[in-house]
Amino acid sequence: MVAENFPQKKAALGIILAVFLFSLGFSLFINLPVVNQHFLFADQAVYYALTQSIAHDLDLEYTRKDLIRYYHDFNAGPQGIFLKKARNDKIFYAKSWAYSLFAAPFVRMFGYNGIYVFHSVLLLIVMVLGYAYFSLANSPLTSISYLLTFLFGSVAGVYYLWISPDFFNFCVVFILYFLWIYKIKRRETPAPGPALETSRSFLLSPGTDYLAACLVGLAVFSKPPNIVLMAPLVLFALSERKFFKALVLSVVFILTIGLLFGANYLLTSDWNYQGGERKTFIEKFPLEKSDATFDSLGSTMTSENYFQRFLIPPKFIIFNIFYYFFGRFTGIAWYFFPALLAMILFFRSRRRIYDWLTLLALAGGILVYIVLTPEFYGGGGGSLANRYFLNIYPLFLFLPSAKKTRRQVLLIWIIAAVFISQILVSPFRSSAQPATHAKKFPIKALPLEMTQVNHFPTNTNPLAFRVSIWPDKPHPQREFIHFLDDNFFPRLEPTGIWTRGDKTCEFILKTYYPLREIGVRLLNNPRSNNEITVKVEGQRQKIILQSKQWGELRFTVGNGFKMQERYHYRMRIKASKGSIPYYEDPNSLERRYLGVFFELELVPKE
Repeated sequence: MVAENFPQKKAALGIILAVFLFSLGFSLFINLPVVNQHFLFADQAVYYALTQSIAHDLDLEYTRKDLIRYYHDFNAGPQGIFLKKARNDKIFYAKSWAYSLFAAPFVRMFGYNGIYVFHSVLLLIVMVLGYAYFSLANSPLTSISYLLTFLFGSVAGVYYLWISPDFFNFCVVFILYFLWIYKIKRRETPAPGPALETSRSFLLSPGTDYLAACLVGLAVFSKPPNIVLMAPLVLFALSERKFFKALVLSVVFILTIGLLFGANYLLTSDWNYQGGERKTFIEKFPLEKSDATFDSLGSTMTSENYFQRFLIPPKFIIFNIFYYFFGRFTGIAWYFFPALLAMILFFRSRRRIYDWLTLLALAGGILVYIVLTPEFYGGGGGSLANRYFLNIYPLFLFLPSAKKTRRQVLLIWIIAAVFISQILVSPFRSSAQPATHAKKFPIKALPLEMTQVNHFPTNTNPLAFRVSIWPDKPHPQREFIHFLDDNFFPRLEPTGIWTRGDKTCEFILKTYYPLREIGVRLLNNPRSNNEITVKVEGQRQKIILQSKQWGELRFTVGNGFKMQERYHYRMRIKASKGSIPYYEDPNSLERRYLGVFFELELVPKE
């Protein structure tokens, strides 16, 4: 059997080498600033600056020198950077530095290309370990094809391109879980040749468990919800009545956490890298001029009193569980289909206690994000799909199933072709504009995550986010529109908005008070016999308008989808005929492809 598989092993290792060399070549020669249009935002901006600070200054402090260095590569400055002021009035980067610490040596050596060189090394480690794991029960070529499909038949591989800890967290979780489970699975597999077993002797030793516990500590420092990963290690040791081992694993984990957070305290005078006086800065940055201070600039954004501000009633947990799997912007069924397939196959396979512990850990991980970050469990408005899921995704790879088959690989790529091919073909554009793929069928037909309205990826378009209904209204605005597609024209008229031609314009009406009725006043374009369809909270009405004729539809509504003090109402407006007046009227200068002009009248509950 070993002799029969040798050609396949050689081919599989050749594929691993080819993928690594390709990613390494890409990493060394990519023009990162140009590809990103000389612009990084939020997490990518802060992690880039933080990594440079560690690489060149060996500290976590934000200084004017850091800012100048940043401008050497990116013209726009570190837009949306997160900083915090310590008790000694020094300014520090307000993010976990675990990822930046490991990336810094590569950045020191290769400049900004070093970030992707680091990612290439992580990818190589994952491919080698993943191949070793799958080869226990599958042929070499099946093993490598399924592994690469798991990585690149989902959006996980796209995060290789992000200058953020997401891909790093994915790889750390993958490595630590492999270290724990490989030797357990290996016991059930016939022994390979002596040379191979010798090369893997450490992987078969108890020492891998303690290294895994150490890596859990690192993963938790990078993303605290990863604490659920300790459960399988400790509970499995207890199930085998190895009580002292369970204790030592816990001690190793606690020491690692203590060392990392202790270092953060020594370096920044605070245990919490996100606590204290924390701000985000756009356009103007502290220390760029003598009068540009931390206190005079920026918007406050701290994790202090987090639970009082962001926890929502338990009933929304049910909504979020459904959205987590099947939502339009975050559903793992579409963006991480290999995970859903692995879960389905899990319940059709022979399961042992360590398999149930794996399921317990991933279920706990999902619930932690849903409960603790209910309004942005996917990672916030700038995320592509669910970036926090990358911390849990590797666990699905280790769920048991029948042998991997070509049919499974083919099925995954079929789903990827339907739902995420746009993302995979254009990963940089999709990362910069994370809602583009969701503005057309089939993604647009999927359930909309009503708990995530303030963090939709469509909100990254400032023309579509919190659009005022009555911009000239004298009192503070309490009514906004969140557009979910590009089928509208930015406001030029003071009282309403034009939809785009014969396209369906979908949006969320958000108010801070409940409504009794929504009135929709409609002005037709120059076309005659134009059928206008308006849908509000599931109620559909139609009206036929003549050229430039006004009409009105009224809808009785309730609370819509209520989130704390906010009321969300789903709306769609579509004209059956579009018009470009410039080409139809010799006296018109209007070049827009007009659909129907709409104004909203809101009647609050008494």
